[in-house]
Amino acid sequence: MRRIIFFLLLIILSFTSFSNIVIFIYHRFDDERYPTTNTWISELELHIKMVKRLGYKVWTLKDLEDYIYGRKEKENAVIFTIDDGYVTVYTKAFPVFKKYDVPFSVFLYFKGVGNSSEYLTWDMIREMKEWGVEFGNHSYSHEKFPSFYEKLGRKKFIEFFEKDLQQGEEIWEKHMGTRLKYYAYPYGYYNKDMINILKKHGYVLAFMQLSGPYTKEISPYEIPREALLEDWATEEHVRYILSREALIVEGTPYYWKDGKFYVKARIVYPEYIKNQVVYIREKGIVSSKKAGDNIVAGPFVINNEYNSLMISVRGKDNKEYVRYFLIRKQSY
Repeated sequence: MRRIIFFLLLIILSFTSFSNIVIFIYHRFDDERYPTTNTWISELELHIKMVKRLGYKVWTLKDLEDYIYGRKEKENAVIFTIDDGYVTVYTKAFPVFKKYDVPFSVFLYFKGVGNSSEYLTWDMIREMKEWGVEFGNHSYSHEKFPSFYEKLGRKKFIEFFEKDLQQGEEIWEKHMGTRLKYYAYPYGYYNKDMINILKKHGYVLAFMQLSGPYTKEISPYEIPREALLEDWATEEHVRYILSREALIVEGTPYYWKDGKFYVKARIVYPEYIKNQVVYIREKGIVSSKKAGDNIVAGPFVINNEYNSLMISVRGKDNKEYVRYFLIRKQSY
């Protein structure tokens, strides 16, 4: 019975209208030592075949940049991104992307690259870049940068993040002779000061590690990505994430009061909503209600420094509209 239900679900999903732009994120390949960041090459090949079979274009980061800044029309598109720059990008994933002639990008952790057998060498990077692989900055030190804010104070925090950013840039420019303009936040953690520094240094796109499809109404410095690993690398899950649309809210959908966390999300799109779901990583699915155009929930006592907030609704078309937000206990 379970197998019958599963195959019926796949048939239903195969006829749904898919969302427009989805960014995939990977880390390691065929590395059983680290299951929480590993994807099997057979799964990567499955994802590529699925994307092609479903009629998606495979975009580069440059394509995404051109779309966001008005130089390219919207298409149904998927983008393949990889964080950190582990050596298995070259030894395992690169041959598969070449086999299917699929572009991809790599965000480099510069303290590791070229300095450890676990990471890419500069010769590998040059070979991949010559083939057409795009590269971005994933920091020099790979710190949880917002965690330093209270300890350092705002001025020193900005200096700390900017110095790290420049260290990575200098290493890249020394070896490759070009500038970088795409950034992926380590662990997906960021704040407004980091975004302002990225803008100052000419970065035009920055990527999170929270899920969800992308649409222009979302900031180009808060681009969501779908992690495809472990149970999330299956065909069923990939079809599911491709079936979702982006939920558009007005402003910040939460606030802190007297040390407690509240959700108040004014939904802009879709105009008609039903079956709302509010999820906080630390709490799971929480009780929520509709209040006019708003979805409200709380108050909640939050203990963990970092959490994610997910808001999901069904539209009149019965599609799922979803958006994830990074939340941090220390509010400033």
